[in-house]
Amino acid sequence: MSHFFTQNPETALLHGGQTPDSETGARAVPIYQTTSYVFNDTEHAQNLFGLKEPGNIYSRIGNPTVDTFEQRVAQLEDGVAAVATSSGMAAITFAILNVASAGDEIITDSNLYGGTYNLFANILPRYGIHVKFIDGSNPNEVEAAITEKTKAIFGETITNPSLHVFDIETIAAIAHAHHIPIIIDNTFAPYLVKPFAWGADIIVHSATKWIGGHGTTIGGVVVDGGRFDWNHDRFPGFTEPDASYNGLRFADVGPAAFATKLRVQLIRDIGACLSPHSAFLLLQGLETLHLRMQQHTKNAQKIAAFLTDHPAIDWVNYPGLSNHPSYPLTKKYFREGTAGSIITFGIQGGREAGRQLIDQIELWSHVANVGDAKSLIIHPASTTHQQLTTEELAASGTTEETIRLSVGLESVHDLLITLDNAIAKATGEQATIAIGEQQAIHWLLHSSFLRDGGNVRKKCLAVYGLETANETDRKKVFQLQAFGFDIAVVGSTNLTIPLPQYKELTDIPVVDATWSLQPTLPAPLLEQLVNKDCKLLWVEKTNETAATIEHAKATGITVITQKNPYEEALLLRNNATEAPVFA
Repeated sequence: MSHFFTQNPETALLHGGQTPDSETGARAVPIYQTTSYVFNDTEHAQNLFGLKEPGNIYSRIGNPTVDTFEQRVAQLEDGVAAVATSSGMAAITFAILNVASAGDEIITDSNLYGGTYNLFANILPRYGIHVKFIDGSNPNEVEAAITEKTKAIFGETITNPSLHVFDIETIAAIAHAHHIPIIIDNTFAPYLVKPFAWGADIIVHSATKWIGGHGTTIGGVVVDGGRFDWNHDRFPGFTEPDASYNGLRFADVGPAAFATKLRVQLIRDIGACLSPHSAFLLLQGLETLHLRMQQHTKNAQKIAAFLTDHPAIDWVNYPGLSNHPSYPLTKKYFREGTAGSIITFGIQGGREAGRQLIDQIELWSHVANVGDAKSLIIHPASTTHQQLTTEELAASGTTEETIRLSVGLESVHDLLITLDNAIAKATGEQATIAIGEQQAIHWLLHSSFLRDGGNVRKKCLAVYGLETANETDRKKVFQLQAFGFDIAVVGSTNLTIPLPQYKELTDIPVVDATWSLQPTLPAPLLEQLVNKDCKLLWVEKTNETAATIEHAKATGITVITQKNPYEEALLLRNNATEAPVFA
């Protein structure tokens, strides 16, 4: 193999940090569900405790399953090392405590996730760490806030929920001019943005979100960029001897000084470590991260465009829109064609309409999370940011009417239709997406089963005029039956065919659609269709006047002409057509 071969990120997400188990040959990463590890001898134990050689001591400090996860994330971000934590908030807290103590200062962009804002505004000050909130989009304001006590500058790649893109390169240059590290929360953009390439020194993730990707596991990770020189008077925690490790200076450890100090001090003594089982679940997420992030973004872009044109929406905030203030930074920092999958928007009618939207919506889950494979929706002002004052709410980029979407991996058609219907119910307006003929065809023919609230039954297609139909049409009727549909013959009861036969449509127990093989409809048929709550009338070749067709539509029945149901079913079976959103 060439000396110049390197694994691309997509490969590292599957193979990084692991070789097949030498004892068993297991290809998947094993779950090492153990608290402790057997030492070879007393000298081996002494060397491990003295940090003279790598190895496992106790699973609070390090575990082989967790180590694979850490290595894989470090490789993804091009960091020197990573330390996994029990949650994203633990990762942020440890990243700060690793550089700051009582009397020190941290500078942060005021546009923050509500939990981080609360940590910085209320919790850290109790321990003597002062946090300065500034406008992270204003470099002059950032530099003006720096003092001799400043130990780090913090920002989010995409601020939550204002969705501004943090100018990492510009702020990193300011920070480094004062020998200050910059910490970037890259939770919203794993795989999409490479903060270390633009000057970040430390990256934190809530692995609960897109890294895990399935809403099953709480976890966090701190990644050490390995590029910052900690051997500076500003950081006595790195330059002064650590009594708990026989006078070790962490500045002497090498590129992984930050990660080493965090692991052997904070993880060891505070103990917010990641469990092996959680690491295993997060590893499953990493393996498909690149595929999911691309699809998340594709869906989000379509939904953002839809909301932008919606008459009941006052504003839409998505960094992938060309009119977004951060659009130039999105183009600079994000992988081409991507912008993340979080959208915020304001609905006409303010806070109450927003609440109604969430209460009325189907398919989207109302949960306090983002980054799930499933699409999520929330009203930040009354949930994730409810602890903030009106002034703090405004500073964080949130308004009373803000709705936040975390766009998942479902069919974007389904997401748009359910979102549009909920907006209509919340505002009293008409839905903007017309459910047209092709959508009705898809509803009937994409499956022979109707699934409703856990109940499953076969769809019933009533066929009128079979007794006078030609052989080709008769064959197509039986071919639909072979696809699994219940076929009921109506209008005749003496045919020698193996199908149930009824004189009247109303005699059939359940009818989902009626297919007329005759060009002229019998007079009572429309009334019977309405009485049976039949949703669909299919007349391939019709002699009926437009007035008759419109009358059928006026009763709520969808009428399809000039198409054959069997041929349409073939197209769906062969994936040659897709259910459209618009009529």
